[in-house]
Amino acid sequence: MRRTLAIVVLWGVAVLYGLGAMAHLQSMLGATGTSWASTPMHWRVLDVVYLVLDIVVCIGLPMRVRIAAPAFYLAAASQIALYTLLRPWIADVPSGLALSPAEHAALDRLVWLHAVTVVLVSLALWTLRRTRNE
Repeated sequence: MRRTLAIVVLWGVAVLYGLGAMAHLQSMLGATGTSWASTPMHWRVLDVVYLVLDIVVCIGLPMRVRIAAPAFYLAAASQIALYTLLRPWIADVPSGLALSPAEHAALDRLVWLHAVTVVLVSLALWTLRRTRNE
């Protein structure tokens, strides 16, 4: 039962990261209403980096590919840092792209989401490792 729950957690997090990958791809394709080429360079770099990390996590985590867990922890920890400690850098954009209060609130929710997923994935991986040896 614990093993099944751990696998469900990994699949759930994979789905969330798949949605994240789609969001970055939409941004890159200009489907968000803003031309990607007009966004600040640091936003574009982060879109590319997180698109790659999100795809690795989305595909690799449920399959327990060795690189997926480090990619997950790198993505989660760096986004927590970006949306808390480095938020002024993220928000340093031309006035036409300034983050609204709703967008700041969305970043706060993303911090919580990543923090919760770190705990859940850690518990799931620990459970799978422990039950494999039983």
